[in-house]
Amino acid sequence: MRGMADESVDLIYLDPPFNSNHDYAAPIGTPAGGAEFKDTWTLQDVDLAWWGEIAESYPALYKVLEATRETAGKSMMSYLIYMAVRIIEMHRILRETGSLYLHCDPTASHYLKLALDSVLGKSNFVNEVVWYKGYRGTPRKQRYQQEHDTVFLYAKQYGRYTWNSVFGEYKDKSMSRYNKIDKDGKKYALIKRRRTDGTVYYGKTYPKGKLQGDVVEIPVLAATDKERTGYPTQKPLALLERIIKASSNQGDMVLDPFCGCATACHAAERLNRQWIGIDISEKAAQLVQMRINRDITVAGAGGVIHRTDIPQISGMRTKNIKHVLYGMQEGRCKGCCGHYNFKDLEVDHVIPRAKGGQDVDENLQLLCGHCNRVKGGKLTMAELNTRLKEMGMATC
Repeated sequence: MRGMADESVDLIYLDPPFNSNHDYAAPIGTPAGGAEFKDTWTLQDVDLAWWGEIAESYPALYKVLEATRETAGKSMMSYLIYMAVRIIEMHRILRETGSLYLHCDPTASHYLKLALDSVLGKSNFVNEVVWYKGYRGTPRKQRYQQEHDTVFLYAKQYGRYTWNSVFGEYKDKSMSRYNKIDKDGKKYALIKRRRTDGTVYYGKTYPKGKLQGDVVEIPVLAATDKERTGYPTQKPLALLERIIKASSNQGDMVLDPFCGCATACHAAERLNRQWIGIDISEKAAQLVQMRINRDITVAGAGGVIHRTDIPQISGMRTKNIKHVLYGMQEGRCKGCCGHYNFKDLEVDHVIPRAKGGQDVDENLQLLCGHCNRVKGGKLTMAELNTRLKEMGMATC
């Protein structure tokens, strides 16, 4: 995403890992056979430079990460770092009229909501959508059955985002109330209405379905469903079609940065949207090709374009050694071990130049201003620790 242009996407839907502490794999013999992903997180699973970037440029988000570490531990914080840097890029590439849907479950939904508020702004929160998927699986004996996921909807700019009213099915699928037929053969009903002057008249009403509320009832895919690819966390096509219809128009660009088995890409193609899918797995690219080519005739001789290179734009951010060190040291000074804001730590040599230290990453560290002044350009870290102890200060 860092290689994508600013404000180039109209709608983003993401169904990322949920920090479920499980590993997932598709059964061998299914179209998705071989697809797998790990949903367990430690600091070794994230680029530590991200932590420094967040600390420098998004102080509110950094405080969320720090609070997460205290309340839920380093695993949840690591997961949130991984998600936060992606949310930052999604915000950048989203058009001013665009929307972002983040699909999650109760494992991390409240932490993700804080991250979204910190980056997109609380004022741009639109809806918490509940996907009521019904219940399948082993009965739970000591808690309520989990029958829903949560989808957070944010606008890039509240009041300017694309919105199209969506209608779901009526409970009465036979539409028995629509018992009249017009000259074009369409069913309608006569509805009693009242004018402003109090007189009554009967007006024609054609079936649209029930205006969609914030609870979307679409059953989870059964094991035998023809949509099934074997991908372990596959979502129904109907769910993605409903989202794409509501928040984009024909010709708009839809992005799924965790496209998995390509349901969002598939739905976007069916609804005449442009689309981009990103996934770390090669199997995902194969599933996109399979589903699109099997179910849809793609315009143009090229069909689906599969790229393995990273897009390049001018001004792409590169790693900054201070960002990396901040993540490695978890925001702490290597001398006194105190925790500091990003701006209050300084890059210093572990072995000073005066004693042969080199300007290489392995010989760099972060010290607070006080420890750096005490160390000067001549003391080694062992000598600094001795000096700090003499001053009555704690050391790492």
